[in-house]
Order: sequence, then structure tokens, then C-alpha cells
Amino acid sequence: MGKEIDALGLFSILLGYENLIENRTQSAQNDVQSANDKQAQYLLSEIDRKFNEQNEMLKKIIKELEESKK
Repeated sequence: MGKEIDALGLFSILLGYENLIENRTQSAQNDVQSANDKQAQYLLSEIDRKFNEQNEMLKKIIKELEESKK
């Protein structure tokens, strides 16, 4: 019975170690995903800002063209 307990204890330690490695891997992946999400949000906000700038320029151009036709 002593050998069965030792084998079971060893198996538990190995299983715990595998779980620890998996948790660390998942944590690292979550950090990468979080960084990617932040970068994507930044890029989207910059694109939105640029589109807004272009829209304002287009409005000015259209206004100038309409005034020049008068």
C-alpha cells in the first residue's frame, strides 16, 4: 500500500505541475491578447480621428465650390 500512495502522490505532483505550466501559458496568451486589444482600439480611434479631419476638409472644399458657383 505504501508504494500505491507514493505513486499516487507522484502522479498528483506531476498533474499539479502540468496544470501550473498550462496556467502560465494561458496567462501569457491573455497578456498578448490584452495588448492586441489595446493596440486595435488605439488604431481604430486614430482612423476615426483622421476620417473626421478629412470630413471637415471636404466640407470646406464643398462650401468653397458652392460659393464660387454663385
